[in-house]
Amino acid sequence: MKKKIILVIMSLLFCFSLFSQNIFNGLGIDSTISKEETNYTCTPLPSSKPPAQHSSAEGVPPLPLPVVPLRRTEKKNPPRPPVLVAKVSTNNLNDWATNPSDINNLLKWMASNLNVHFSSINMPEKNIPSDPKSVPILYRTGHEAFEFSDEVREKIRQYLLGGGTIIFDACCGRKEFFISAYREAEKLIPERSPYRLSLDHPIYSSFFEINHVGYRPWALKAGAKNNQASAIGIDIGCRTAVFIFRWDLSCGWDGLEDSDRHHCLGYDIKTANQIGSNLMAYITAERSSALPLSQALEFVDAKAGKSGKFSIAQVTYDGLWKTRSAGLSMLLNAFYEQTGTPVIFKRDEIRLDSPRIFDFPFLYMTGHNDFVLSRKENSQLSSFLSKGGILIAESCCGREAFDHAFRKEIEKLHLKLEKIPSTDIIFSYPNKISNIMARPALSKKLGSRIVPMELYGVKTCYGYSIIYSPYGLSCGWELAQCPYCKGIESKDALAIGVNILSYAILH
Repeated sequence: MKKKIILVIMSLLFCFSLFSQNIFNGLGIDSTISKEETNYTCTPLPSSKPPAQHSSAEGVPPLPLPVVPLRRTEKKNPPRPPVLVAKVSTNNLNDWATNPSDINNLLKWMASNLNVHFSSINMPEKNIPSDPKSVPILYRTGHEAFEFSDEVREKIRQYLLGGGTIIFDACCGRKEFFISAYREAEKLIPERSPYRLSLDHPIYSSFFEINHVGYRPWALKAGAKNNQASAIGIDIGCRTAVFIFRWDLSCGWDGLEDSDRHHCLGYDIKTANQIGSNLMAYITAERSSALPLSQALEFVDAKAGKSGKFSIAQVTYDGLWKTRSAGLSMLLNAFYEQTGTPVIFKRDEIRLDSPRIFDFPFLYMTGHNDFVLSRKENSQLSSFLSKGGILIAESCCGREAFDHAFRKEIEKLHLKLEKIPSTDIIFSYPNKISNIMARPALSKKLGSRIVPMELYGVKTCYGYSIIYSPYGLSCGWELAQCPYCKGIESKDALAIGVNILSYAILH
């Protein structure tokens, strides 16, 4: 009894901490509907029989994993499509298997509607691999609270760091599962904070452009809002490696409508299938970019000390400020090779409210998501710029949330970002730049692969004190594939990056 009371208190404290964060607004953790959710949940159903034969076809972008071609006349022992997803199983069948064919039904829907063919398997926790080569996606669903053992948790961590992905889906929208999944996600990647995925994340556009995110009536009663993003993720670099769904997807994949017996707190069937397909598209496309070439390179300063060398510090803030860890080093290396300017590869990471920012003439800032600077951070940044410091910034992957937040913070300083004219020296020295090669995601947005280079800045009597790119640069600097990056291809990203550093050092 005492142990149960302690667990209840811990759960209440956890829920209180969730409400203190904007990330959990609209997730109905403490709603009346959520408190009654156990009265209307799934009951275990028998697995559907496997099909007598499989048909198959070549994979089409953006679902690039290979598939096995088959003659449609072949009926005996057809090859199984490649395994894409392992559904994590436990000893409690009534927990993880209430919708036993959910992921299979999603893959069948994709085969029927998208003509791409994959399969799934059930995998006990103890068999989870630490290497994702055999199975790129782990899928954990259920009703009840759960906890991984230390051994399983370490396996999953290595699996994620090696390029794998895990999806947590709260079956029927059960909050106890969601809360425990969130806790486990924090333990898996403690160095990166979970965050609410905004509507410009690729899971809302990687295959289907989801113009309407729809929820079931009971999810709306519990606190969900149509067209409001609610998925939570954890990134490793630019790649989202952990997905947590508070509102159920699996009932939609099973095609289950609500009834008097079954009230699902989840997405509507159309949205569930579209998000599921986008998840598969995003994850398969991101697999090859999980370990870019730059991670195999190590940049070490030949001599200690900063005297006479170009050095730059990266701005940290309350938010996801660390995206591409090697991008800036790759740019500094290209800058050194092209201009011969000695550089410092070791990068200091500094908050804007630290007096140490005045030890550096140049600051670099990037990110994916929304953020807000404190009054002191804004005040010191203003002072830094007024004393001749230069801020170089870019919206990593061209993400709109960071772009809006950055522009808003600059406006708070009573400064205005203006487009830098194409005739400015920043576009001609040492590299002549007019048009650039956009990555596919950016070219899709702009309608062309070859586009003019755009930079924005704040100009003073000495030159530009802020130089900002709304297109992603660091993925290009890092030579990463990053298929959903709304940015610039590596050659042009490095060229404009070298020009920006050259401008900074000359001014």
